[in-house]
Amino acid sequence: MSSRSKRGVTSVDLDGTVGPRAFRIVALGGIGILTASYVRVLHQDVTSVVGGTETLFAVVAAMLVAATVLAYTIRPRTAILAATVAAAVGFSYYLNAAGVELGVAISAWDALLSDAITLATGLPILRMVEAGTWALGFAPGPVFLSWYLAMRERYVWSVVPGGFALLFLVLTGNAGITVTMLGTLGAITAVAFGELAHRDGSIAQADILAIIFALMIALSLSVTVIPGGDNGGPVFIDSDGPQTLEGTIDSSPGHSGIGGQVDLSPEVRFTAESERASYWRTGVYDRFTGDEWVRTGETSEYDGSLESPPGDYETVEQEIDLETEIGTMPMAAHPLSVEGSGIGVAEVTDHGQIHPVETLLERDEYTVESAVLDPEPNELRTAGRNYPDEIQASEYRQTPEDTSSEFEDETADIVEHADNPYEKAVAIESHLRSSKDYSLDVEKPSGNVAEDFLLEMDEGYCVYFATAMTQMLRSEDVPARYVTGYAEGQQVDDDEWVVRGLDAHAWVEVYFPGHGWVEFEPTPPGDRQDAHDDVLQDARDEGQSGIDTEQSEDIPLEEEEEEDPDGDGPDENGTEDPDENGSEDGTESEERNESNGNESGPDPDDSGGTDTESEDEESILPSISFEDAVIGLSLVVGLVAGIRRSGVGSHVSRTAHLYWHGSQDTPAADAERAYRRLEILLERTYRPRRENESVREYLATLSETDELDPRIDEVGKTYELAKYSGDISRERTDEAIELVDELARERLPVIGNSTDA
Repeated sequence: MSSRSKRGVTSVDLDGTVGPRAFRIVALGGIGILTASYVRVLHQDVTSVVGGTETLFAVVAAMLVAATVLAYTIRPRTAILAATVAAAVGFSYYLNAAGVELGVAISAWDALLSDAITLATGLPILRMVEAGTWALGFAPGPVFLSWYLAMRERYVWSVVPGGFALLFLVLTGNAGITVTMLGTLGAITAVAFGELAHRDGSIAQADILAIIFALMIALSLSVTVIPGGDNGGPVFIDSDGPQTLEGTIDSSPGHSGIGGQVDLSPEVRFTAESERASYWRTGVYDRFTGDEWVRTGETSEYDGSLESPPGDYETVEQEIDLETEIGTMPMAAHPLSVEGSGIGVAEVTDHGQIHPVETLLERDEYTVESAVLDPEPNELRTAGRNYPDEIQASEYRQTPEDTSSEFEDETADIVEHADNPYEKAVAIESHLRSSKDYSLDVEKPSGNVAEDFLLEMDEGYCVYFATAMTQMLRSEDVPARYVTGYAEGQQVDDDEWVVRGLDAHAWVEVYFPGHGWVEFEPTPPGDRQDAHDDVLQDARDEGQSGIDTEQSEDIPLEEEEEEDPDGDGPDENGTEDPDENGSEDGTESEERNESNGNESGPDPDDSGGTDTESEDEESILPSISFEDAVIGLSLVVGLVAGIRRSGVGSHVSRTAHLYWHGSQDTPAADAERAYRRLEILLERTYRPRRENESVREYLATLSETDELDPRIDEVGKTYELAKYSGDISRERTDEAIELVDELARERLPVIGNSTDA
């Protein structure tokens, strides 16, 4: 007896078995998990960084409520139209924020299509300038339609909108394996339990569901490696060696990472001929996620010239000669033009930095003309806050949404006596240089790096100092950006510098109306020069190659140390120049200590045999993560289900049974088994026995078409005797087994007289 009165209204029968309503609830829960997976990606990877999480959650909640209310009042076609309208409204808001004329339909459509293609080929959403508004436009459609269809018990169709949304985020590179697996599991749960609800608990199609699940997992793994917008990077990154600053800060054109402990590399990267020392800039980043930096905006092909700064400037020409392969183009800020046979096709970012499209090779060279800013401190103090529109609307004042009030309060205390952006920049620069020690041996915080460094940490290297200063300025509404590259390097002649991997660096640029972007150096000198000298001297003592040029190898480090005074803070007269930013070390700048190449790790000969052997032994042991185990299990289950569904497993099993009788049993049981083997052979030659046919009828029907081998009839009679009387001798059973063995070896039953057999 059951308490069920109509389809879908009962959850538990009187005998305790689960009914359709419970399955429906679980199916809806699966859609909820699928929805939560892509909404979590939009929150965790987008809105938590650029702001708008409350709006995102409000939009999602509104769509769920609307879908629930309208589920039984509007038809599916109307629901699809409503979802389309919701998406149109959201993306119209995005296009308006992105500056696209909504009145020009073709222009708006081209913009949306271009964004979709760019994102689907691997560009992370955070690279978009208006990432937050894009997320708000993306979410409403799939959320509404998925829940609407699920409420109407269209479970298979309900996973399509949400599945598409999740797949798209996988293609952008934002959705990781874990969240993708959870979303996939939610989709499979919705379909599986939805089918159970429809079939009153039948799980006859479970193998199909397992196959689909495995295919979706395999697809999610494959699409995450689709080539996208962040290809390339410095070729001197050594994934098997120690983590290096070079590999961290310039591992990708669109991202700059923040690592923990890093090492220094003494290898020469390039030489620069220039009339003046410069920081050699390679990357500019404007969006901070809390644990890395992202460059937003698009790139365009370099056409021969670049925009110049707004104020007065001098020009300086540099000739860069590469001593190793490299994936960036070091040059002095702010480049106006670049030429050289070795650079091939180059791209320009929205921030005015040039990047090579392909890796530059050893002995490539190029010449850059740069605009050098040299404003007086008083000019910067009186620059004001009348920022251009492109600076006002940019990410240069962005902080993560969860930036704490403690961070903002601490920054406010530090700049309490500053009356203008310049004085705030100097105050923050001075505070960091005097309150924090320099060290390469740090552990990366698990939270917001800028906050942890300012409030909790006592030491760090350039990445931490520059990140903290940039975010502190932004919390004071001062436009600032994070910059990576190399310090000046070792001066080997009046106008020549040798730049090594250990010169890799990060610093800050602050915008001043009427002048442009001005460099600031928050990293303290401290022990950085000693760290630089120690690494280089050790490399020289060990006879390492590639660490010197003909000009640098005979210059003793002691002379460089004498040229580097111990500065405690920024130069009171300005901070635009690396030498005048309070970075009082001249050619041997703070960045060198922070810079890291991959070849600066411990020498294998000095590591000690025991430790090396221990590490080698550990590396032999397999390391399987939880995610790998789940993925592997899913694929195995899918493979097994696929084999079952295709019938391959059954075919193999029956074939083996045909040729091998198995262990001896009672005479009657062996006689029945012998006939089952014979029937497999008959099925393949003629047809299967019908459910309502007896053995005698089956064999008689087959003989009406063709005269069967007498051995077949003999095995059938032995089966009937064993089946219905149970009294059969071992001799007759063994004879039947032998007859089946003969027929199996011949592969086909002999028709007519068995003489030919």
